[in-house]
Amino acid sequence: MATGLKAAPAVSLVPLSDAIGVEARGLDLTKTLDAETAAAIRSAWAENSILLVRGQDISEDDQFRFARLIGPIADRVKPPVEKRAYRADPENRMQLVTNRLDGQGRPLGSLGDGEMWFHTDKCYVEKPHRASLLYAVELPSQGGHTRYASLYNAYDRLPAALKARLEGRRVLQVYDYGKTDPADPGQPLDQLLHYWQPIFVANPDTGRRAVYVSRLMSLRIEGLEEAESADALEAIFDIVERPDNIYEHVWRVGDLMTWDNLSCVHARTDWPREQPRSLRRCTVQGEALA
Repeated sequence: MATGLKAAPAVSLVPLSDAIGVEARGLDLTKTLDAETAAAIRSAWAENSILLVRGQDISEDDQFRFARLIGPIADRVKPPVEKRAYRADPENRMQLVTNRLDGQGRPLGSLGDGEMWFHTDKCYVEKPHRASLLYAVELPSQGGHTRYASLYNAYDRLPAALKARLEGRRVLQVYDYGKTDPADPGQPLDQLLHYWQPIFVANPDTGRRAVYVSRLMSLRIEGLEEAESADALEAIFDIVERPDNIYEHVWRVGDLMTWDNLSCVHARTDWPREQPRSLRRCTVQGEALA
Protein backbone atom coordinates (compact mmCIF):
# COMPACT_ATOMS: atom_id res chain seq x y z
CA MET A 1 0.00 0.00 0.00
CA ALA A 2 1.28 3.44 -0.88
CA THR A 3 2.20 5.77 1.96
CA GLY A 4 3.01 9.44 2.22
CA LEU A 5 -0.29 10.33 0.56
CA LYS A 6 -0.60 13.87 1.93
CA ALA A 7 -0.85 15.45 -1.49
CA ALA A 8 -1.74 18.99 -2.37
CA PRO A 9 -5.47 19.43 -3.12
CA ALA A 10 -5.08 19.35 -6.92
CA VAL A 11 -3.01 16.16 -6.91
CA SER A 12 -4.17 12.60 -6.24
CA LEU A 13 -1.82 9.74 -5.43
CA VAL A 14 -2.71 6.19 -6.45
CA PRO A 15 -0.71 3.05 -5.50
CA LEU A 16 0.96 1.22 -8.38
CA SER A 17 1.14 -2.10 -6.50
CA ASP A 18 1.06 -3.53 -2.99
CA ALA A 19 4.85 -3.78 -3.01
CA ILE A 20 6.12 -0.47 -4.33
CA GLY A 21 5.24 2.72 -6.14
CA VAL A 22 2.69 5.48 -6.47
CA GLU A 23 1.24 7.41 -9.42
CA ALA A 24 0.71 11.16 -9.06
CA ARG A 25 -2.26 12.48 -11.03
CA GLY A 26 -3.19 16.06 -11.75
CA LEU A 27 0.31 17.40 -12.47
CA ASP A 28 1.49 19.50 -15.41
CA LEU A 29 5.27 19.29 -15.38
CA THR A 30 5.68 21.99 -18.01
CA LYS A 31 4.98 24.38 -15.12
CA THR A 32 6.82 25.05 -11.88
CA LEU A 33 5.12 23.31 -8.95
CA ASP A 34 4.09 25.38 -5.96
CA ALA A 35 5.84 24.68 -2.67
CA GLU A 36 3.00 22.66 -1.15
CA THR A 37 2.69 20.37 -4.17
CA ALA A 38 6.46 19.98 -4.50
CA ALA A 39 6.75 18.92 -0.85
CA ALA A 40 3.90 16.41 -1.22
CA ILE A 41 5.46 14.91 -4.34
CA ARG A 42 8.89 14.55 -2.74
CA SER A 43 7.38 12.91 0.34
CA ALA A 44 5.38 10.45 -1.77
CA TRP A 45 8.49 9.57 -3.80
CA ALA A 46 10.60 8.96 -0.68
CA GLU A 47 7.99 6.82 1.04
CA ASN A 48 7.08 4.73 -2.00
CA SER A 49 10.46 4.49 -3.80
CA ILE A 50 9.05 5.13 -7.28
CA LEU A 51 6.74 7.89 -8.46
CA LEU A 52 5.01 7.88 -11.84
CA VAL A 53 3.56 10.88 -13.69
CA ARG A 54 1.77 10.00 -16.92
CA GLY A 55 0.72 11.97 -19.97
CA GLN A 56 3.48 14.58 -19.92
CA ASP A 57 4.81 16.45 -22.97
CA ILE A 58 7.96 17.85 -21.40
CA SER A 59 11.26 19.28 -22.57
CA GLU A 60 14.67 18.40 -21.16
CA ASP A 61 14.54 21.60 -19.12
CA ASP A 62 11.18 20.56 -17.67
CA GLN A 63 12.62 17.18 -16.71
CA PHE A 64 15.66 18.79 -15.08
CA ARG A 65 13.42 21.21 -13.15
CA PHE A 66 11.34 18.35 -11.75
CA ALA A 67 14.51 16.41 -10.86
CA ARG A 68 15.77 19.38 -8.83
CA LEU A 69 12.87 18.85 -6.39
CA ILE A 70 15.08 16.03 -5.09
CA GLY A 71 18.54 17.55 -5.53
CA PRO A 72 21.22 18.83 -7.90
CA ILE A 73 21.55 17.17 -11.30
CA ALA A 74 24.42 14.65 -11.42
CA ASP A 75 27.15 14.46 -14.02
CA ARG A 76 27.63 11.32 -16.08
CA VAL A 77 30.10 8.80 -14.63
CA LYS A 78 33.23 8.03 -16.63
CA PRO A 79 34.70 4.51 -16.60
CA PRO A 80 38.34 4.04 -15.53
CA VAL A 81 38.97 2.05 -18.72
CA GLU A 82 36.75 2.64 -21.75
CA LYS A 83 35.13 -0.62 -22.86
CA ARG A 84 33.27 0.73 -25.85
CA ALA A 85 34.54 1.94 -29.20
CA TYR A 86 32.14 4.89 -29.14
CA ARG A 87 29.98 6.71 -26.58
CA ALA A 88 27.31 9.12 -27.69
CA ASP A 89 27.39 12.59 -26.11
CA PRO A 90 29.13 11.45 -22.88
CA GLU A 91 29.21 14.91 -21.25
CA ASN A 92 25.47 15.52 -21.59
CA ARG A 93 23.73 15.17 -18.22
CA MET A 94 20.56 14.13 -20.07
CA GLN A 95 21.28 10.62 -21.27
CA LEU A 96 19.39 9.10 -24.20
CA VAL A 97 18.56 5.44 -23.52
CA THR A 98 17.93 4.04 -26.99
CA ASN A 99 18.75 1.32 -29.48
CA ARG A 100 18.68 3.75 -32.41
CA LEU A 101 21.84 4.25 -34.47
CA ASP A 102 23.17 7.23 -36.38
CA GLY A 103 23.94 7.27 -40.11
CA GLN A 104 27.33 5.66 -39.46
CA GLY A 105 25.86 2.80 -37.47
CA ARG A 106 26.98 4.20 -34.11
CA PRO A 107 24.72 4.29 -31.02
CA LEU A 108 22.69 7.47 -30.60
CA GLY A 109 22.53 6.79 -26.88
CA SER A 110 23.24 4.18 -24.22
CA LEU A 111 22.13 0.74 -23.04
CA GLY A 112 20.92 -0.29 -26.51
CA ASP A 113 18.84 -3.42 -26.80
CA GLY A 114 17.75 -6.21 -24.59
CA GLU A 115 17.07 -7.43 -21.11
CA MET A 116 18.92 -5.96 -18.13
CA TRP A 117 19.13 -7.61 -14.71
CA PHE A 118 18.13 -5.93 -11.46
CA HIS A 119 20.52 -3.16 -10.45
CA THR A 120 20.63 0.27 -8.84
CA ASP A 121 22.11 3.27 -10.63
CA LYS A 122 25.64 4.38 -9.72
CA CYS A 123 25.95 2.20 -6.61
CA TYR A 124 29.58 1.64 -7.67
CA VAL A 125 30.80 5.19 -6.96
CA GLU A 126 31.61 6.83 -3.61
CA LYS A 127 28.51 9.03 -3.74
CA PRO A 128 25.77 6.99 -5.44
CA HIS A 129 23.25 8.97 -7.44
CA ARG A 130 20.19 9.34 -5.24
CA ALA A 131 17.43 9.41 -7.83
CA SER A 132 16.90 8.59 -11.50
CA LEU A 133 14.24 10.04 -13.79
CA LEU A 134 13.27 8.27 -17.02
CA TYR A 135 10.91 9.80 -19.59
CA ALA A 136 9.37 7.75 -22.41
CA VAL A 137 9.75 9.23 -25.91
CA GLU A 138 9.40 6.24 -28.27
CA LEU A 139 8.34 2.69 -27.45
CA PRO A 140 8.19 -0.74 -29.09
CA SER A 141 4.87 -2.49 -29.67
CA GLN A 142 5.64 -4.97 -26.89
CA GLY A 143 8.20 -5.51 -24.16
CA GLY A 144 10.83 -3.08 -22.95
CA HIS A 145 9.10 -2.87 -19.58
CA THR A 146 10.87 -1.74 -16.41
CA ARG A 147 10.53 -3.86 -13.28
CA TYR A 148 11.01 -2.35 -9.82
CA ALA A 149 11.63 -4.24 -6.56
CA SER A 150 11.56 -2.80 -3.04
CA LEU A 151 14.77 -2.90 -1.01
CA TYR A 152 12.80 -1.72 2.03
CA ASN A 153 10.66 -4.88 1.88
CA ALA A 154 13.68 -7.06 1.17
CA TYR A 155 15.41 -5.79 4.32
CA ASP A 156 12.30 -6.46 6.39
CA ARG A 157 12.06 -9.99 4.97
CA LEU A 158 15.66 -11.05 5.62
CA PRO A 159 15.88 -13.96 8.06
CA ALA A 160 17.00 -12.71 11.46
CA ALA A 161 20.14 -14.88 11.48
CA LEU A 162 21.25 -13.61 8.05
CA LYS A 163 20.52 -10.02 9.01
CA ALA A 164 22.60 -10.37 12.18
CA ARG A 165 25.50 -11.96 10.25
CA LEU A 166 25.54 -9.11 7.72
CA GLU A 167 25.08 -6.19 10.12
CA GLY A 168 27.95 -3.69 9.76
CA ARG A 169 29.45 -5.38 6.70
CA ARG A 170 30.07 -3.87 3.28
CA VAL A 171 29.27 -5.18 -0.18
CA LEU A 172 31.44 -4.67 -3.27
CA GLN A 173 29.42 -2.98 -6.01
CA VAL A 174 30.94 -3.37 -9.48
CA TYR A 175 29.85 -2.46 -13.01
CA ASP A 176 31.53 -3.55 -16.24
CA TYR A 177 28.86 -2.35 -18.71
CA GLY A 178 27.19 -5.74 -18.97
CA LYS A 179 23.41 -6.05 -18.87
CA THR A 180 22.88 -9.70 -17.89
CA ASP A 181 26.16 -10.77 -16.34
CA PRO A 182 28.05 -9.42 -13.33
CA ALA A 183 31.66 -8.31 -13.70
CA ASP A 184 34.39 -10.92 -13.90
CA PRO A 185 35.66 -11.26 -10.31
CA GLY A 186 39.14 -12.05 -11.63
CA GLN A 187 39.51 -8.75 -13.48
CA PRO A 188 41.63 -6.07 -11.74
CA LEU A 189 39.32 -3.72 -9.87
CA ASP A 190 41.22 -0.65 -11.02
CA GLN A 191 39.90 -1.41 -14.52
CA LEU A 192 36.28 -1.41 -13.32
CA LEU A 193 33.81 0.99 -11.80
CA HIS A 194 33.62 -0.27 -8.21
CA TYR A 195 33.11 0.78 -4.60
CA TRP A 196 32.58 -0.91 -1.23
CA GLN A 197 29.19 0.22 0.13
CA PRO A 198 27.31 -0.59 3.35
CA ILE A 199 25.14 -3.64 2.78
CA PHE A 200 22.38 -2.01 4.84
CA VAL A 201 21.57 1.67 4.31
CA ALA A 202 19.25 4.06 6.12
CA ASN A 203 17.22 6.24 3.81
CA PRO A 204 17.91 9.91 4.67
CA ASP A 205 14.32 10.98 3.89
CA THR A 206 12.44 8.24 5.71
CA GLY A 207 14.91 6.67 8.13
CA ARG A 208 13.83 3.26 6.85
CA ARG A 209 16.53 0.64 6.29
CA ALA A 210 17.08 -1.14 3.00
CA VAL A 211 19.35 -3.95 1.83
CA TYR A 212 21.62 -2.34 -0.77
CA VAL A 213 22.20 -5.34 -3.04
CA SER A 214 21.45 -6.20 -6.68
CA ARG A 215 22.03 -9.25 -8.85
CA LEU A 216 23.90 -7.39 -11.59
CA MET A 217 26.26 -5.28 -9.51
CA SER A 218 26.83 -6.78 -6.03
CA LEU A 219 29.90 -9.01 -6.29
CA ARG A 220 30.91 -10.07 -2.78
CA ILE A 221 30.40 -9.38 0.91
CA GLU A 222 33.21 -8.15 3.11
CA GLY A 223 34.55 -10.55 5.72
CA LEU A 224 32.89 -13.71 4.38
CA GLU A 225 34.55 -16.63 2.64
CA GLU A 226 33.89 -16.75 -1.10
CA ALA A 227 31.32 -19.55 -0.96
CA GLU A 228 29.61 -18.07 2.10
CA SER A 229 29.42 -14.66 0.39
CA ALA A 230 27.98 -16.17 -2.79
CA ASP A 231 25.34 -18.10 -0.83
CA ALA A 232 24.34 -15.03 1.19
CA LEU A 233 24.06 -12.86 -1.92
CA GLU A 234 21.98 -15.47 -3.72
CA ALA A 235 19.62 -15.66 -0.75
CA ILE A 236 19.23 -11.87 -0.78
CA PHE A 237 18.70 -11.77 -4.57
CA ASP A 238 15.91 -14.32 -4.24
CA ILE A 239 14.20 -12.28 -1.53
CA VAL A 240 14.50 -9.03 -3.51
CA GLU A 241 13.15 -10.67 -6.67
CA ARG A 242 10.11 -12.41 -5.22
CA PRO A 243 7.13 -11.78 -7.52
CA ASP A 244 5.14 -10.14 -4.72
CA ASN A 245 7.96 -7.60 -4.24
CA ILE A 246 7.95 -6.40 -7.85
CA TYR A 247 6.00 -3.85 -9.87
CA GLU A 248 6.37 -4.17 -13.66
CA HIS A 249 5.84 -0.89 -15.48
CA VAL A 250 4.38 -1.03 -18.97
CA TRP A 251 5.50 2.26 -20.49
CA ARG A 252 3.36 4.75 -22.37
CA VAL A 253 4.80 7.66 -24.31
CA GLY A 254 4.78 10.68 -21.98
CA ASP A 255 5.42 8.68 -18.79
CA LEU A 256 7.96 10.11 -16.36
CA MET A 257 9.16 7.71 -13.69
CA THR A 258 11.28 8.91 -10.76
CA TRP A 259 12.89 6.35 -8.47
CA ASP A 260 14.99 6.28 -5.33
CA ASN A 261 18.22 4.34 -5.88
CA LEU A 262 18.63 3.69 -2.15
CA SER A 263 15.34 1.87 -1.68
CA CYS A 264 14.67 0.02 -4.94
CA VAL A 265 16.33 -1.85 -7.77
CA HIS A 266 15.15 -1.96 -11.37
CA ALA A 267 15.45 -4.28 -14.34
CA ARG A 268 14.44 -4.23 -18.01
CA THR A 269 12.61 -6.81 -20.12
CA ASP A 270 13.49 -7.60 -23.73
CA TRP A 271 11.62 -6.41 -26.84
CA PRO A 272 11.79 -7.05 -30.61
CA ARG A 273 15.25 -5.88 -31.70
CA GLU A 274 14.03 -4.30 -34.92
CA GLN A 275 11.72 -1.93 -33.00
CA PRO A 276 13.06 1.37 -31.60
CA ARG A 277 12.85 2.25 -27.93
CA SER A 278 13.98 5.69 -26.73
CA LEU A 279 13.77 7.30 -23.29
CA ARG A 280 15.52 10.26 -21.63
CA ARG A 281 17.28 9.77 -18.33
CA CYS A 282 18.86 12.13 -15.85
CA THR A 283 20.05 11.44 -12.31
CA VAL A 284 20.31 13.39 -9.06
CA GLN A 285 23.43 13.68 -6.92
CA GLY A 286 23.67 11.69 -3.71
CA GLU A 287 25.93 11.54 -0.67
CA ALA A 288 28.45 9.02 0.60
CA LEU A 289 26.73 6.23 2.53
CA ALA A 290 27.49 5.59 6.17
